[in-house]
Amino acid sequence: MKIKIHSMAFDGKPIIDDGRVVQAPTCLEVAEQMHHQTPFTTDLSLREYQLRVLAKIEGDGAKPLPGDPEQAAAEFFTRMAQHGWVEFLPDEDTIESPYPEQFQEAVETVRDSGRTNMFDIPVAIDLIREMGYPDVAHWITGHLVEYVEFIIGEPKIFFPPNSNGSDTSCADK
Repeated sequence: MKIKIHSMAFDGKPIIDDGRVVQAPTCLEVAEQMHHQTPFTTDLSLREYQLRVLAKIEGDGAKPLPGDPEQAAAEFFTRMAQHGWVEFLPDEDTIESPYPEQFQEAVETVRDSGRTNMFDIPVAIDLIREMGYPDVAHWITGHLVEYVEFIIGEPKIFFPPNSNGSDTSCADK
């Protein structure tokens, strides 16, 4: 399964030409990847994360998710797609990563070292360079917005739309 998680404008509308692509063999694995893209949600269970996201999208009247984790993930994405938050992509589509090779590895290496707050960007860049990723450090200096968005996990998703959609299942995509 491959989805594009659309960035959101401040008015809660998706920015169709912008977003992050996530791919895994199943809906559940894609949901787990999304869950761990931001440090603000890793303390939640996957189910709590999904329900919190849906509550932001649909409000307090959000329907519950099925008990089975795979079915819950399928419904989670279906409902997100109904509101324009995600787009289902054909698996054969290839979308080039906006990040340079070894970017995630470099960021995780510095983060896991505990030597700096990743938002102290000059220090993080120096450490990335020092830890053997000079090309990544150079790229970050020219792509600060992309770096910060990666660190905080797509901040634009905190502004959900306020519309309702139809009940089409994930399997129908």
